[in-house]
Amino acid sequence: MNKTTCKECTNNNCLIKKHIERESMQSYIERKSTFKCQNGQQFILEGAPVSGLYFIFQGAVKVYKSIDDSSSQIIRLSKDGEIVGHRGFGTNYVYDISASAMQDTILCHFQSDILIDMLHKTPELMYDFMLFYADQLQKSESNAKLFGRMTVKDKVINGLLFIQRKFGQDNEFFNLTFSRKDIAEFAGTSQEQVIRVISALKKEGLVSTKGKKIGILNSSKIEAELSESGYFLEG
Repeated sequence: MNKTTCKECTNNNCLIKKHIERESMQSYIERKSTFKCQNGQQFILEGAPVSGLYFIFQGAVKVYKSIDDSSSQIIRLSKDGEIVGHRGFGTNYVYDISASAMQDTILCHFQSDILIDMLHKTPELMYDFMLFYADQLQKSESNAKLFGRMTVKDKVINGLLFIQRKFGQDNEFFNLTFSRKDIAEFAGTSQEQVIRVISALKKEGLVSTKGKKIGILNSSKIEAELSESGYFLEG
């Protein structure tokens, strides 16, 4: 595919995009690689050597950790402009997570040595990365406290509300298709429990389903079903 440039990027939430006019970054930006991942294609393998950071130019990605040979836990859902692979960057020699595209996705990739050099030469970018990591830590700590008090129903509802807010909804259904297995791995429960909760919510007229497609029909009413206040934040 043709290489996408940072100047044509419209993701103003991207940390690289925010600083592309700085002279100290020009030579590094030209050295990034860009590639396309097909829906379902894995581009980070847990246990593989860390190669750098990925920035989503366009698309959607799930980040997950293996629990055993047959199950995983989705720990992050990412979209346009967001970073993937940051949990291993700068601290580990191998990735402690895997990542796969959830739809056809275009990724920008900076090798570790290039990005580290760029951070050293651009203090403003380094500062923004520091704030990003601090925010991620705060969210992870909040998640751990809230998650432990949630019922299964809370976990599923919070997962559905988060997906709706993150990826949006067109009429009846989320803009991105999630299998019941995906929802279970994100909510931290079993697929059978997800099916039961969604079935109950559908009977109450709070969600709509069609095959793998699912959508929330009344956000305020489904939120009122929660026994805990607040949303499950992404880590």
